[in-house]
Amino acid sequence: MNHSTFKESLYEGLEFKKPTVKSMILKIVDLGFTYSIGKEDNYKKVKFEILEAGFQELIQNSSVSKKWFAENFPNIAKTAPCNYTTIGGLMQHFGLVKY
Repeated sequence: MNHSTFKESLYEGLEFKKPTVKSMILKIVDLGFTYSIGKEDNYKKVKFEILEAGFQELIQNSSVSKKWFAENFPNIAKTAPCNYTTIGGLMQHFGLVKY
C-alpha cells in the first residue's frame, strides 16, 4: 500500500482502535480529517501532511516511534499527543503496523 492508497482508504465513519479507546473519522476535508476521542463529544484534527510524514517514516524505518513524532512535530506532540496514536491506529487498521 502506498500513501495515496492509504489516504484514499479513509472515509467518514471509519472506526479504528487506539491503545485504550475506539475512535472514528468524523469528517474529511482537503487538508486533513477530524476524529472522535472516546465516547464523549471530544474530537481532534490531523493534517494529511502529518499522516504522510508518518507513512514515509514507516516506509523508511519500518516503524513510527513516539520519539520521531515528538522531534518532527513538537507543537502537536504537546498540544495533541493523541494524533500519534491516531496515526498508529489507522496504520494498524490497514495492517501496516502492529502495536
